[in-house]
Amino acid sequence: MADRLGYRQPEAGWRTWLAQPVQLTPGMKDLVAYPVDTVSETEREALWSAAQPELEAAGATLALSDDGLWELRMDAEGDASGPPPSIGMGRAMVAPSMKGDVARRLQVLGNALQMAWFQQPVNLAREREGRGAVHGLWLWSPGHPGGPTGVQRVCGGGVVAHWLARGAGIDWAAAPAAAPAESGNTVVVVEALEAPPSLERRFELLESVADDVVAPKLRALLRGGLGTLEFVDPQSAAGSGADCGALVLERRDALAFWRRPRRP
Repeated sequence: MADRLGYRQPEAGWRTWLAQPVQLTPGMKDLVAYPVDTVSETEREALWSAAQPELEAAGATLALSDDGLWELRMDAEGDASGPPPSIGMGRAMVAPSMKGDVARRLQVLGNALQMAWFQQPVNLAREREGRGAVHGLWLWSPGHPGGPTGVQRVCGGGVVAHWLARGAGIDWAAAPAAAPAESGNTVVVVEALEAPPSLERRFELLESVADDVVAPKLRALLRGGLGTLEFVDPQSAAGSGADCGALVLERRDALAFWRRPRRP
């Protein structure tokens, strides 16, 4: 999504990472990161205070965005964008690259934060309440906006999509079924299918997506109101690039489907 909105990775200078608090669960040979329940303002202040010496040593700062998201900011050289939460959460964590100044500093900072927050009173209280401790941060940087994009509106995707759209100066609507932009492309983000609580609920969500999101777009495609309809799964290999949609439909595809075969 960041690629579609015109974000590009800088080679040097100040950059911002989305710093999502996570719980780390050990596997056989790796760690798996999971998002945690809401961190209250009092908990956040205590965690950030405990992390302040480590942040100063790394030359980094933590800040709150206008959306209430945690942001890590640092001036460094090299590429350390990291995988976005939509790809990495709930899966075995890939060993980070240690190439470049910024990658090494982030790795050292990540380890230091885990040590600073281990047995921290906030985390001990959260564990007693069954809410999951904040073991570390999931860091992902989309880069800086300003690259080529035809996107005029983003629909759905929650607070992260709003964060990306606002940073790129693009209109955002909360509902995936919201009206598309009058001109230009519209990106629709459906995040409800990431972790449905039950099989029955998954069927309900799929039916809602089909009826409320996909069906109107297909009708617009057949009428010529849309030029292209593209479906991208960010967790699949096909969805790992700006031009790698899992499924792309054009109006001619529908016409070809309904065209009667010629007689021999």
